[in-house]
Amino acid sequence: MKVKKFICINCGAPKINDYKSPYIICDYCGSFTDVDYTLGLDFWKASPEKTMMYMAKKVQITNNLQLMLSKGNRYEYARLQREYWDFYYTTYPEYLPPTIDKPEEYKMYIDIAGIAMTNYAFDEFWKNKAVQLSVLQSAIKYDYPQTGAKVKPETFFPMAEFYIQYVKDSLRDYYSNPEYEIMNELLPPTVHVKMKLSMFVQIWLPYLNETDANKFLKMSGLSLEYVEIKKPEGRIQECSNCNEELFVPAGSYKVYCEKCRKINTINKKFICMSCGAENDVPNNPSKPINCSYCGTENRLIQPLFG
Repeated sequence: MKVKKFICINCGAPKINDYKSPYIICDYCGSFTDVDYTLGLDFWKASPEKTMMYMAKKVQITNNLQLMLSKGNRYEYARLQREYWDFYYTTYPEYLPPTIDKPEEYKMYIDIAGIAMTNYAFDEFWKNKAVQLSVLQSAIKYDYPQTGAKVKPETFFPMAEFYIQYVKDSLRDYYSNPEYEIMNELLPPTVHVKMKLSMFVQIWLPYLNETDANKFLKMSGLSLEYVEIKKPEGRIQECSNCNEELFVPAGSYKVYCEKCRKINTINKKFICMSCGAENDVPNNPSKPINCSYCGTENRLIQPLFG
């Protein structure tokens, strides 16, 4: 069978089961591992009316944010940031990371977004970066062929290159801050980068011709490759939460249900490859685990392709 080549960032296994959200959950270890921008784009384009409403509201909030930044009002700036992110995920619930499935996690996630964005906005180094980005954005020029407005590549790609590096650098700094430690669990950094870039791509892709679009996808790391793999052996079982049928590939320890967004634990025990003793499967089965009896390191999941 042919599948989009998503490789789990933790255990190296491919994505086997069909998915219905832009976020990719590993079928073997249950890790939140990747983003499919094409599906995200489908949700973005599904309702032009909703997208226009969202963009109008975003412009309004952005203008208010700039006003609060000019006044040095951190408190109101943070409140507006929380308002924006809550509005964003309320408008597009499909974009909410699947690891955030409890009200308390959602509140924490929105609060951290507000605090972090405020800290960056009022930090002189990142403020200068934002100014540089704004200058590059304002320099973009357009052509107007019959197919609609298209950006001139010589003005677009300098901005795109700057933004991609800006995202990577800012998130590297973000995840080094102990205040945001919980985000490693709620939204792994490698996936967070792809999520940010996916949002960026969704906005700009319609303004690029086919050649420039392919170049843009490649430089953003969002080009999708299809590979032929043999469907693994497995079994069908019901989701423990909603009773939806799930395909459980052989060797799986955790499988995600696309219908109810819950992780199903498949195996709670593993047999040590050295002494044969039965051990408890850890919360993260993708990592090597030492046998509690003989100390031998066991890798529970073997990568199927690299």
